[in-house]
Amino acid sequence: MIDVGSAVTIASSLGVGLGGYIGGRLQGRSTTSQIASDTVSMLSEQVDLLKNDKESSELHILDLTQRVAVLEGLVTQRAEVEELSGKVDLVKDAVDRIAVKVGA
Repeated sequence: MIDVGSAVTIASSLGVGLGGYIGGRLQGRSTTSQIASDTVSMLSEQVDLLKNDKESSELHILDLTQRVAVLEGLVTQRAEVEELSGKVDLVKDAVDRIAVKVGA
């Protein structure tokens, strides 16, 4: 038979080994859980940043679209003014010819 001291030593060794194994498994699970939690948090922040960037881009595009509409309106007005300027020149020429004929 085994004496009591040897039995206690064997039991202590088994207890330490088993405790180390179980502690390591629990620590590993805790670390894995923390990594997963940190990853989810990081991805959530990235999604929020992308949403903000998208909203900012959409506002910028809307602003640019409005500016293009204003510029198109100005180009159209300029063309109309140039057309009227040509017509005014024709009227001036006609008035000048009439003035010459009547001697004014």
